[in-house]
Amino acid sequence: MRDKERVFQAAEALAAEGVAVTVTNVRERAGCSNATATKYLREWRDTKAAEDDARRTLPELPAAVSTLVDRGLEALWGAAVEVARAEHEAAVAASDEALAAVVGEADTLAARVDEADAELAQFRALLETAREHARSAQDERESVEEARADAAASAARLEGELAAAQDALTAVRDELAQERARVTAAERARSEAESARAQADGAAVGLRESLTDVRGALEAARGDVAQANRDRAAAETARATADVSAARLEGELAAGRTALEAAKEQAAEAERGRLVATAAQVEAEHARAAAEALVASFEKSKGADKKEVDAPAPH
Repeated sequence: MRDKERVFQAAEALAAEGVAVTVTNVRERAGCSNATATKYLREWRDTKAAEDDARRTLPELPAAVSTLVDRGLEALWGAAVEVARAEHEAAVAASDEALAAVVGEADTLAARVDEADAELAQFRALLETAREHARSAQDERESVEEARADAAASAARLEGELAAAQDALTAVRDELAQERARVTAAERARSEAESARAQADGAAVGLRESLTDVRGALEAARGDVAQANRDRAAAETARATADVSAARLEGELAAGRTALEAAKEQAAEAERGRLVATAAQVEAEHARAAAEALVASFEKSKGADKKEVDAPAPH
């Protein structure tokens, strides 16, 4: 129906109801804009004024004609009412069917929205789980990094201790070699003293006239032998001490090597743990990215469904 017809019908209905035919009332009744109501209401008023002027210029109808006219109008009005009632009932039935269809579609869309909300909640829970895994992997990686740093520090410390132990062992070995050289010299001196004593005894037998000188030389040789014996005893003691120190250092060296091997094993284990934690973090990142993509997809789908629900029903 055109705007002009709607405005004219609204104005006629208002006039029939005894309501003031104003622009506002016509606009509300016809469902049109204020400009449209103003434009066509002016035409309606002009038309009504022309009709009133025409009625005032016509002579009064005879009674018989008026009766016939009234009867014809009544019949015409009854037929128009029946036609209007039938059209109204058909329009109401069609509206009911359309409303039922729209309600069914709305219920279906509401169910789909509820399902989408449930799936979205599941994906949000999955995303939160993936984020928790990522945080746990990060914490594990930091722990592994700290363990690896501690292992590296322990390995460096043990390397230093091993180098110091090796230096100490070298020094003890040098000292032991020196002590052995002194013992060898003492043994040589003792041998020389024994030879001198034998020579002195032979000289005493052959040269009794030089006994005093020989005895003096013998006493001196005996003093040298005693000193040599004392030197040998000291050398033996030093050698025993050096052997004990060497054995102790050998044990410390073996313990240091064992500790170093353990530290290296710990460092390797820490490196493996770091690789596992890194792989877990990468997997968690992939899971989080997939979950976020799914959430975005369902948000988009939910927005499209909501647009379908909010779309106005066709008239």
